[in-house]
Amino acid sequence: MTTEAEGPEAVKQATDMCLRLLAMRARSRHELTLALKRKGFSAEVQAQVLEKLQGYGYIDDASFARDRAASLLRRGRLGPEGVLQKLEAHGLKGEEARAALATASGAVAFEPLEAARKVLEQRRLWGRELAPKERARAGRLLHSRGFSEDVIHRLLGEPSLDPSERDD
Repeated sequence: MTTEAEGPEAVKQATDMCLRLLAMRARSRHELTLALKRKGFSAEVQAQVLEKLQGYGYIDDASFARDRAASLLRRGRLGPEGVLQKLEAHGLKGEEARAALATASGAVAFEPLEAARKVLEQRRLWGRELAPKERARAGRLLHSRGFSEDVIHRLLGEPSLDPSERDD
């Protein structure tokens, strides 16, 4: 369906589509807006559907953000900045995403050092002396996953992120 249909039938079709998406997993308002745009629904239909779904309680970005942040933190593969990036990819911005991260961190008792250590264990970069190139790789890995420089420094010392540097 790539038509700019209007009226009650278009609203019903758009609502049904959003309900199918929400039945699979929770979604942010931004994600539903993008899905409606991709299917060609007009801005007026999008607004009507999103207001209706929010009125029913099916769209709650704050709750979605908290749940998504908690889920990502529980998995332990991302640091706080990595979780914020994921939330932003769902269309959640600034303070809303940071507040959700703070709430979720407390709710799941997230320990960044422990999570970072587990990431390194999974890559066999923990529990042994690392060569300079391995330390650099470990530092880049943690950085790419959104762990802070403080966490990286506490686990690895002062790893050079440039593997071409020599440790003499």
